[in-house]
Formats: sequence, C-alpha cells, structure tokens
Amino acid sequence: MNYIKSFKRLSVLLFLTFNYFGFAQLSDLHYLPPLKQGGNNQAVREQAVYLSTPETAAFTVNVYQGTIAAPIATLTLSNGAPVTYNLTNGDNNITLVKNANTGIVLTQSGLRFESPGGEKFYVNYRGSSNSQSTSLTSKGRQAMGQIFKWGGIPNRGNHNSLTSTLGIMATEDNTVITLSGYDPNSEFRLGNNAGGITDDTYQITLNANESFVFEAYTKQTTANVDGWLGATLQSTKDIVISNGGLNIGVRNNNSSRDAAIDQPVPQNKIGKEYVFIRGNGNNETEKPIIIGTQNSTDIFVNGSATPIATINNGDYFEIPDSYYSSNAAGGNMFVTTSKDAYAYQSLAGGTSIVTVGLNFVAPVNCLLPDSLDNIPDIKDAAGITMNGGVTIIASTSTPDGNITVTDGNGNVTLPAATTVTGSADWKTFYVPNLTGNVSVQSTGPIAVGFLGFNGARGIAGYFSGFDTVPEVDLQVTGGGCLPGSIIQVVDANFDAYQWFQNGTAVPGAIFSSYTPNEAGDYFVRVTKGGCTYDSQPIAAYYCLPDIVVKKTANVSSVLEGDVFEFKVTVESLGINDVTNLKITDVIPAGLTLLSASPSVGSWSAPEWTIGTISQGELVSIILEVKADELPFNSSTTSYTNTVTNSQD
Repeated sequence: MNYIKSFKRLSVLLFLTFNYFGFAQLSDLHYLPPLKQGGNNQAVREQAVYLSTPETAAFTVNVYQGTIAAPIATLTLSNGAPVTYNLTNGDNNITLVKNANTGIVLTQSGLRFESPGGEKFYVNYRGSSNSQSTSLTSKGRQAMGQIFKWGGIPNRGNHNSLTSTLGIMATEDNTVITLSGYDPNSEFRLGNNAGGITDDTYQITLNANESFVFEAYTKQTTANVDGWLGATLQSTKDIVISNGGLNIGVRNNNSSRDAAIDQPVPQNKIGKEYVFIRGNGNNETEKPIIIGTQNSTDIFVNGSATPIATINNGDYFEIPDSYYSSNAAGGNMFVTTSKDAYAYQSLAGGTSIVTVGLNFVAPVNCLLPDSLDNIPDIKDAAGITMNGGVTIIASTSTPDGNITVTDGNGNVTLPAATTVTGSADWKTFYVPNLTGNVSVQSTGPIAVGFLGFNGARGIAGYFSGFDTVPEVDLQVTGGGCLPGSIIQVVDANFDAYQWFQNGTAVPGAIFSSYTPNEAGDYFVRVTKGGCTYDSQPIAAYYCLPDIVVKKTANVSSVLEGDVFEFKVTVESLGINDVTNLKITDVIPAGLTLLSASPSVGSWSAPEWTIGTISQGELVSIILEVKADELPFNSSTTSYTNTVTNSQD
C-alpha cells in the first residue's frame, strides 16, 4: 500500500531550524525555581547559594525574588572572592515552599541572579539539615526552554518525609505550561491536600518570574513512587525547572532518606553519549538513570553492540552499578543511546544508602571547556563540613600532565587515569579529600563534578557542560510530502554527513541532503574539524492513519498455574489524530485473564477502548494471565493470542 507522508509541524513550518546549543553553567543569568520538601526542615534547614567566577575583576550580581522589581541583594564577585549568599532556614517560601504554597501560582518565590554588565558566573545551591544535605547547580541561560522531562530518582522508601518535587519559573508573561505523561494514578499536592491534583494532565499559566511547585508525596499513593518520572512538561514560552527528591529513599520499604535535586536543560539540548563516574556508594545508590524522549530508544553500555534496554518516550531505565569499571569510587561507565535521552546519575558521597545525591549529566563532546575555575569552598554545605572530592572526564588526547587540580592547599597530585571501556575518546579521574576553592585546568576538554559526605549526609554537583556547538540547520523542500520531499542542511559547510533513521545510520546517505522513503525519526550527524554534532530529530508521518500494534509476553513458556503478562503497545504513525480507536484481544481457552492495566482509556473484556490517539503517541496495556490445567493425557500445548485494532 502506498502512503503519502508528511513532516511533523510542516503545516506550520516550512523551514525547520535545529540548534544543538550545548551546556554552560557559566552564565550572566541564573534562575532557581522553588521546590517542596516533605516537611519543614525534614530534608533541608540551612541553605546557601554559592557564587563563583573565572573573572579576575570584581563585578556586581543582583539578586531578585519572584516578581519583586527591585533587587533584594547586591553582591560583589570575582575569581579571588567567591560569595556565599545565605538564605532563611527551612520552608522560607522562597527556595522551599510550605504546603499552602504548593500547587498554586506564586509571585514572590524563586530567585534570579543577574550581572548587569554581562559577566559570567556559576551558581550552586546547597542545603543541609540534621541528617541530610543536597546540592543543585544552575545551568544558567541554557536551562531556559519549552519541553522538559521530570527527572529524579525513584522514591522507594517508606519514611513519612519522602517526596518528589518539580519547580517551575517563567521567563515571559502569558506562558501556558502543561504537565502530561505521568501515571494517571499519581496525585500531586494542592495546598494542604497531598492528593488535591488528580487530573491526567494539568495546565497552568504563569507571567514572567512567577513560579509553580508540584509535589508527589510518596505516602499518598504507590503511583507517586515513580509515576511522575519521565512526565513531559511543555510550555508556550521559555521556562526553567528544577526537580528531584526532598527526601528520597532508594531501598524498598526502608526508612533511609536523603535529599537529591538538580536542574536540567530542555529536551532540545540533550544528547546521546554520556560518561558516568561512580561515587562512594553501593549497588542501590550508584545508578545512571536514562529517560527516553522518543519511542524505541536503545541504550548501550560500555561499547556493547547489544542494547541493555529499549525504552519509549517518557520511560526510564536504571542501569545497574555492575556495569561500572569498578565497585570503588572513580569507576566509570560509558553509555550511548540511539536517540536523544536525558541522563541523571544517582550517586553517594559515602558508603551508606543515606548519603545519596543527584546529578543531571551533560553529554560528552569534544568542545567541552578546558577549565573550571572554580568550585567554591568544596567542603561547606550551608555550614556543614563535608569530606569533598571531584570527578573529572578528560580527553584521551590530553596528556595527564596537562591537567592540573588546585585547592585551598595549592596543587594536588593527580591520580592515574581510568580508561573508559567502549570509548577511545575519554578517560576519567577521581580526586578525593579536597578543601577550599577547587579549580581544574586542562589543555583539552574536561567535565567536572563534585561529591562529599558527612556522616549520614551526602552531596553531589555537576559543574561542567560545554561551549556552544555550531548550529545544524535543516530545511524541507519539495512540498513537504513523501515521496518527493528532501531534507537538506541549510549551511552545508561541514566536512562530512551521515543521515540516521530511528537511530540507525542509513547506508549511503552521506550527503548534505536526504530523501526519506518511510515514516520515522530522522537526524543528520555532521563532522567539522574532527568533532561531530547531531541535529535534533524531525519526525516523518503518514498522511493516512497508520496504527502499529505490537504484542509481547514476558515469558516464552509456562507451567500449569503460572501467572505471566502480555503487553500490547499501540503507536500512531499518522499525521492526523485517529479517533474511536479500539483494540480487541480475546484470551484463548486454556488461559485465564486476571487483570488488565491500560495506560490510557478503559478495558472491558475483550476490548480496550483507547479513543483518540495523536501523531507519534504510544500507549500500552498490561494483561495479567494465568495458565490453566492442561487437558487430560497432554504434557504440553501451544496457545496463540491474537490482537486486532479498529479506528476511524
């Protein structure tokens, strides 16, 4: 059958621009949206914001609170004089909000740091309480965007203070923000009601510098353990978010807890290649967490050609700590994905499960900066003295002798590098027991994080990203429908090109333009001066409805009485909405259906009524089934289970 195909959003845009901006924690403007903890002082009591800069000449930084027009503080900053800006303890309704200020629009919460002269600086928030510590590094202007995934660590413990949180600040007036894609059984706080928001999607409107805080209180419902993780946050204008857990528990049904938060960048500024460096923790605390932004995203570890997992848009996968090169601090792991994905890292400052921290990790690239100057007062966490150290990712082309680390005592001896299995481009270092202001200098690209602990308190932060990467601009010609339309690079001045469909290189597609012949996600990888850069993907869809139904079982054979699962996924590859979509699944005799759990819609055996599904949307249902007794004189039998679909 021949289908006419069209590019997503082509009816609106005939010219599509893809910018791969890269990350830069150094910025002249930083936002710190407010967050929510499970109870006042339960995760964070003492709080401070640490400002530092490579600029040697002193300059002014103004601090703004919410929509208040005048600065609430004016700071003077230079490389030799970092600044610690202390905050009011606990739920001050500025950085941490009370119950009554959760789930509503706020006008006087959240902070903004800005240098009137345009000088660039780092902003690092740290907080502590009796047994917890945490850190969040602002991503500056690179944190501003319109599509994000809610990230963090699954909250599996049973302490009464466990909660996961998402804070939002708007940068422009009349910004409409929609949260969707979370478990429909999730419940978010609305004032004093911990389960006051139960909608399957939730929309708010913010003006410039207003804020809004979501809280998923873990004790409220089991869906709040991880039902929020991977949810989509989309806005009509640029926003900034922070997320994580205040507190989180990594062990099932255990009262352990710590605070773990960070600030991500928007979806159009992430990548596919990551290097993780292990902290001091164990198998429960040391895990990369990958969140998919597109369907059928393969995850590869340490250069393996076989994916460890395949996830869809909004799914997450925790990579076991056994894939680190060592079970000691400093072990590394190389992770690549077939499509752009968010990468978070759960790691611990100490060996205890109560010293967990969270880092949002930037993908590696050969245009990483060559200097971090500096991490201020690495042992201090809002008045609590930590045992601090740094992790370093460096280019293998840089001699070890060209990488220098200095702290409050002067030059630090660099340990031997650890090779990265699966990558010839990177090596890593772990440098513990540092003090004072810490700087790392290199003649090649580096990425630097820090971690620390004090008793039950753990802390982590990720200071490095990379400089602005050249833009890879694409345009569509030929009318927008396939066959006949062409995707081409606008400014075709790169050394080499390779086009990809659904994460797989297309053989022979090595020119500055490409003509797709079937639906899928496409991007181009360009090379310039030895560095490679990917455009953001563009999705091609059929103009006529095309519903792809897949069915899998979690086992290949069962014994009498065994309980197992069928999973049915349904994806739309049509550019227009499909309505009245229904899936029919008649469980064959010999098997008994125990339960059905659809991600959307409703189930009434044997029919799953989905309703409307839009372009690129993927939904699923889990059917729990039991194997009945076999017929008399029969030792084995085979069952065929067929699923069908109908729609308008």
